[in-house]
Amino acid sequence: MNKLNDYGLKVLYYIKLVFVILFIIVEDIAWTRLGEPIYNNVKSLKVMDRFKLWINDIKHRYLLLGIFIIPFIFMETSSIYAGKALVNGAIFSGIGLYSFKLLLTAPVVIIFNAGKDILVSFWIIKWPYGLILNMKRSKIWKSVKTFSTNAKTEFEFFKDDYLNNSNGDFISSFKKLYIEIKKG
Repeated sequence: MNKLNDYGLKVLYYIKLVFVILFIIVEDIAWTRLGEPIYNNVKSLKVMDRFKLWINDIKHRYLLLGIFIIPFIFMETSSIYAGKALVNGAIFSGIGLYSFKLLLTAPVVIIFNAGKDILVSFWIIKWPYGLILNMKRSKIWKSVKTFSTNAKTEFEFFKDDYLNNSNGDFISSFKKLYIEIKKG
């Protein structure tokens, strides 16, 4: 029985590892490269400052929940449909829906940050928020994040040394090889 328990713990560890890796990849690619610049541009609009003040003034918890949930549902639904469109080959529709999701991210994040104390009092928000926080505090998260950061640094060194090299040794030798193979 103890051996079975050890096996189950190992399986759970690897399942968690896969989810953490996927989460970091999505966070790094989707958020850092696409979402964060759009979020910063939308957040910098003066209307967002007034919006944040308005959210801070809302004290009725169910009204705040409704104001948060509606754009959140649109944001997540557009993300699901964007993925479905991209899988089905409708590239422009998928990109359009994902862009819509990224635009909705700014108000959703502003609403959440401004009303976090009130919103986290609802179990429907507290539970997934707690799961995310626990995942980000885990040893697996920290080790995968460290590996990811190191891999990005190594790739930057490779890119700088070989691909962006001023004399272009790597690229020119690659082109010569391509031309030789093409000539036969």
